[in-house]
Amino acid sequence: MASRVKLRWYAPAPARETVLGVIYGLTAAVAWGASAIAATYAARRAGTFITVLVGQGIGMIVLIVLLAAVRPSFSNMDSTATWGLIGCGVIGLAGYLSFYRALELGPVGLVSAIGAAYGGVTALMAFSILGERLAPAGTAGVTMAVLGVTLAAARGPGAREPASLAAGEPIVGVAPAPSASALAAAAAARAGIPFALVSALTYGVGGLLLGHFSARVGWLDAALVARVASMAVLVVILPFLGRPSAWRGTASGVVWAAIAGLTDVVGVLAFARGGEVGRVAVTAAVSSVYPIIPLAAGLVLFAERIGPRQGIGVGLIIVGLVLLGLA
Repeated sequence: MASRVKLRWYAPAPARETVLGVIYGLTAAVAWGASAIAATYAARRAGTFITVLVGQGIGMIVLIVLLAAVRPSFSNMDSTATWGLIGCGVIGLAGYLSFYRALELGPVGLVSAIGAAYGGVTALMAFSILGERLAPAGTAGVTMAVLGVTLAAARGPGAREPASLAAGEPIVGVAPAPSASALAAAAAARAGIPFALVSALTYGVGGLLLGHFSARVGWLDAALVARVASMAVLVVILPFLGRPSAWRGTASGVVWAAIAGLTDVVGVLAFARGGEVGRVAVTAAVSSVYPIIPLAAGLVLFAERIGPRQGIGVGLIIVGLVLLGLA
């Protein structure tokens, strides 16, 4: 057994980088999937701004504890990396604000599916800007994984809405008219889509910067500088974000926001580590499977059914991950 492990460890560098990218990408996916569920509860109970503030603050505390324990040298942090990571933090903050606002307004499945497109954005930018290359099987795996996430997380036309948002019961022989709550739910879904699209783009660019500079300066160094920049900008602009009435909050909402922040920073650290030791494109593509976690939670908590579209999406994800692991 030891000899087999040793042979695997001394595998060719590209293959080893791909495997590490898959491992850390999956870790980030699990953490971000849990964070999306917690952030949904938090944003709908405490509002977007409190959710972002508490979540970012918790993440900052975790990074400070790691800083005291690991004591990174920051020896590789030159001006290019510093400014690049500051930009990563600012762009990432825009992603958090838009994604949490989308979760507050729209359906979790739809928002998560659109937000998951960040993996494709990062992968395409890594191919075109960083010059990363994959074998044909790996390229197919990236494509299938991202496409599978979109299909699996999107709510199909036959999916049941929660009881509080369902339309009224139809009368036999009369076409059912949409209820006020159904119309409100549809309007909310449309309102959340632009924010979800913005989050996909900003997360995609931020993911590229974080993964790229993590490989240069180290995963903890990169994550810490980006989060400090994010928190600094957040503290400056927070008083201007929304009306005072929007700053609502409940104890449970704050608790959920703390859980969202804790699980999110685990995902960020896993993603940064994947960018340091693996391939940014692979880490981004694999981590984008995180909407499967909210989808599974919907099945367990709300007895939602998986339609044909979701089934095909899950199959594509599994095949895509296998192809990525073999590339």
